[in-house]
Amino acid sequence: MTTRAARPRRRWLRITLAVLAVAAIGIGVTVVHIVRSIPQYRTAFLVDTSDAGPSDAGPSDAGPSDARRDFGALADSVGAAVRNAGDGDALSLRRFGGGCGDAANTEELVGSGTGNGKRIGEAAHALTPGGKATLNSGLLAAIDDFSGRYPFRGSKRNRIVVVTTRGTDGCGGDPAAMNAHVRERMDRLGLHLEFRFVGYRVPVAEQEVLTQLASATKSAAPRFTQDAAELNAVLEKLVVPALPEAKPVELPLQEASVTACTQDGASAHDFPSLPPEALVPVPRSVRLPRQVRLPAGAAVYGGRPDNYLIGPVGGRCAFTYFESGTTWQMGQGEDPVVMEGHGQGLTVGALTGQVVDCLSFGKTAPELLEHLAPDVTQSACKEADRGETKNVPSGVPGLYIGTQRQVGPIDDPSGIDVKDTLVVLRFDGEKPVQSVLACLLPKEQAQICTASLVYFFLQQTARTSISDADRDRVVAALSAPLP
Repeated sequence: MTTRAARPRRRWLRITLAVLAVAAIGIGVTVVHIVRSIPQYRTAFLVDTSDAGPSDAGPSDAGPSDARRDFGALADSVGAAVRNAGDGDALSLRRFGGGCGDAANTEELVGSGTGNGKRIGEAAHALTPGGKATLNSGLLAAIDDFSGRYPFRGSKRNRIVVVTTRGTDGCGGDPAAMNAHVRERMDRLGLHLEFRFVGYRVPVAEQEVLTQLASATKSAAPRFTQDAAELNAVLEKLVVPALPEAKPVELPLQEASVTACTQDGASAHDFPSLPPEALVPVPRSVRLPRQVRLPAGAAVYGGRPDNYLIGPVGGRCAFTYFESGTTWQMGQGEDPVVMEGHGQGLTVGALTGQVVDCLSFGKTAPELLEHLAPDVTQSACKEADRGETKNVPSGVPGLYIGTQRQVGPIDDPSGIDVKDTLVVLRFDGEKPVQSVLACLLPKEQAQICTASLVYFFLQQTARTSISDADRDRVVAALSAPLP
């Protein structure tokens, strides 16, 4: 009895084990297939199909035919870029442009998947421009495309490449509020996305707004292109595996000796309210940040601890206090006190609220308008800003960075042909502080100006909440070759 009963049980046990083994193999194959289906890189192209109309890069009477011609070049560049992408990259295409409030003003044309290059190229060339640039709708929808479990997100990188002919949303609204909405949507969904903004013939008046959007999404500064060749080159660098985006190289910290500046008029007798650090001798050496390399023929000068200036070897250096120590100046050159001749000089101090304080950020720093002197109107402050300063987004509220970079010929009889200026405006205390570094050197010493600006920026933002990514992005902008 026992033997006969045991045989069926053993038979069913063998069948059960066989079924489980087959199921395990099936599950294993499925898991392997899923893992192999997860791309390392997923890139979504978000393309502006609005009616570009006139732009400052084209004829003033540009009409629909010009818009179609411009979009043809844009579609060609997108098609070329996706065809050159890696075989294992997951690519998708979404458009934006149409009527305000219309659900059809953005649409996914090609869903994410590998081997999509040909489909995306054909879809891009089948589009025609029309409607307004509904950039905000397109961005929010593109973010939502990454929110589901499928299509799979990239295991290493997920990016949205925005190719646009406009820098603002055509439906109006507060750009700052829209930027915050985009950031909030990403945070709410728990997504880690990289944005890359590429402008094609974007009007100059709209470029700053797009730059602020890039800052809000913690992205690299937009790349603005004016012709098809530039657009092709930028998009190719973004998607071709053989041309990865550059990463900062970690270098060992460099120890540099410090030349102390003479302190003109800085004594407890002259200014009883001088800060204590004004009377402390500068150290004999300083360790430079990893982003700063001392060029040949350059030296580090110090006026007081934690305030250093990179300049050419030789010449004079002076450190001067004004207004009872609330403003100070350090200069290096032939006449460092008045900061004339070869060399450079920086001035750091609380704003006075006069029109001169508005030259760089009168139109871009709304906080500045709250600190004007009684006899200065807000309109006068805005008019003083003539756009000569190029703003570099810091990613930090209340921290503004501007540059004025020029390579000769400069109207100067002493042979100076490089003028490099950095302005930093901070609203992180009771009184706003503006710092200005001006570097005037011959062209062969341009690298000294670049190192000086980078070092100055790092010192001025050392105690702010700027992130490492934003800091490196600004450093990269300051390190770019002079125009």
